[in-house]
Amino acid sequence: MTTNTLDRARWPDRPRWLVRSPRSLGPASAAQGLIWALVVVLVVGPLVPLIYASLRSKPLYLPGAAFTFDAYSTLFADPAFWEAVKNTVLFALLTTVLAVAGGTAFAILCNRTNLPGRKVYAVLLLAPIVIPPLGLIVGWLALYGQSGYITGLVADVLHLPVWNLSSIPGMAVLAAAVALPIAFLTCQAALAGTDSSLEDAARSAGASPPQVIRRVTLPILRPAILNSAVLIFALALEVLGLPLILGPPANIDFYASYLYKSWTNNVLPDPPFVSAGAVLLLVVVSVLLLIRMRLLGSEQRFVVTSTRGGGAYRPMDLRRWRWPLGVTVGAFITITSIIPLLGLVLMSSVKALTRLQPPWELLTTDNWNQVATDVTLRRAITNSLLIALVGGALTVVLIAIATLIAHRSGFFLRRTLAPVLVYPRAVPGIILGIGFFWSYLLVNPPGGFVRNNIWGELIALSVRNLTLAYIVIYPSLARINGEFDRAARAAGAGWWTIARRILLPILRPALLAAFVLMFVTLLNDYDPVVFLQKPGTEIIGVTMLQYFQRGVPGPVAALAVVQIFIVAVVLAVGWRAITRVRHA
Repeated sequence: MTTNTLDRARWPDRPRWLVRSPRSLGPASAAQGLIWALVVVLVVGPLVPLIYASLRSKPLYLPGAAFTFDAYSTLFADPAFWEAVKNTVLFALLTTVLAVAGGTAFAILCNRTNLPGRKVYAVLLLAPIVIPPLGLIVGWLALYGQSGYITGLVADVLHLPVWNLSSIPGMAVLAAAVALPIAFLTCQAALAGTDSSLEDAARSAGASPPQVIRRVTLPILRPAILNSAVLIFALALEVLGLPLILGPPANIDFYASYLYKSWTNNVLPDPPFVSAGAVLLLVVVSVLLLIRMRLLGSEQRFVVTSTRGGGAYRPMDLRRWRWPLGVTVGAFITITSIIPLLGLVLMSSVKALTRLQPPWELLTTDNWNQVATDVTLRRAITNSLLIALVGGALTVVLIAIATLIAHRSGFFLRRTLAPVLVYPRAVPGIILGIGFFWSYLLVNPPGGFVRNNIWGELIALSVRNLTLAYIVIYPSLARINGEFDRAARAAGAGWWTIARRILLPILRPALLAAFVLMFVTLLNDYDPVVFLQKPGTEIIGVTMLQYFQRGVPGPVAALAVVQIFIVAVVLAVGWRAITRVRHA
């Protein structure tokens, strides 16, 4: 008589799927090991040839190279490199200060005061997260650039001094508007997890709202502010689209654009000093990631709770400043997100956006006709949709299983998975792209099968953004009581059975949310693919960048509008689907 037969005879009422096969122990551990190895290879693997390439005297595709540090010497001897470093550090500092200050202020206003419209503002402030970054840059340039529509109106009609968007402060303002939601969400989460008892006590003692915010709320938010500041600073170091689009008029390069131009314009293709520069940036962002993780651990010391439950609060009365501040927040959202989007739509429908003629006299369908008829543009849309759909689905499946292994298994290397899953988002996209370029060239197979098609781009984009799936899935998994696992194991279920029949079904809303987020992110991202895209493998982001550099802004605006429409539809459908799953 088999073990299964004995188990069913002993517990006749137990479901058949809970009966563990005697073969399940070995395969479960082996499968967990394979998943662990796959994740580690995908994340860490591309960085190994990158480091190797930086230590050779010749590119990896040339024979006869020797190990040397000449690539680093060449890099350090280039004055353009140090100029790019200076520009990048200044830009990152300005962006961080502006984004953190704005995000913190808006989080306090929307979560701790009686600001009118605060619930609507809390949603609209997140718009830059889902708007395609290149589309937002083009929209800003069309309106606020040196020859922009609104810039001209301010100069000609109001006779006021105008700003210079093609400068480091100008680009920092735009980058801060894009990064502000990061600080806003971080501080909002910190406020939602704390009780307002101390703030109420301060007000009861006669403190005014500004005094309460300065002496109580801001100290509570200090770890969240530092956490978001480190993250925004690290993200600002890797910005590529801004200097490529806004930098040329002032001859401004940042670190990422310096590497990009050195790779594409050098007499020797793929020079080793570019890999050396990528390694240096990788070290910097890795250190920043370690600092951020340390800050996340410290954040727990500043949590304030009470018996009334976290998040309950009596809004502070802004008094006579209530409506002026409400109008200010609304004006900020309008200027930074709504008007650029409207400008982008207008730009896609006119021959040229100029003050010399009214826009309605320049209306045309040529830009949209080019999107519909240009083979390259149509292929870019199709490829991006395929990558977002297939890549999003495969990534969510892989990361869901990896998350279960990391937090709900007995696999002996499980504790190493969480840091590996968090790391890719900290790696600058352009660096990851160079790493995958060398990996596909050196490791064949499978490099030869994916190097010249969209599947190689799908892997690079998915690895770059798999962290987003993890940060959506893990909190939901952490809320599932471990008693489910122990009860199922006591009844004889194996790990795969528990994962398939208990944990994954409970995680369906989180899995769907992770897929929607991955779809939108894969559709909008482009940095890891700038060195991988070839004719026939175009995606929307890189194609927009290339067309804009050729001086064809109209079709770029139309393509950005298409991208925004797809994102809006996916978010709407995804929200309805998630709501239905939660109430099913």
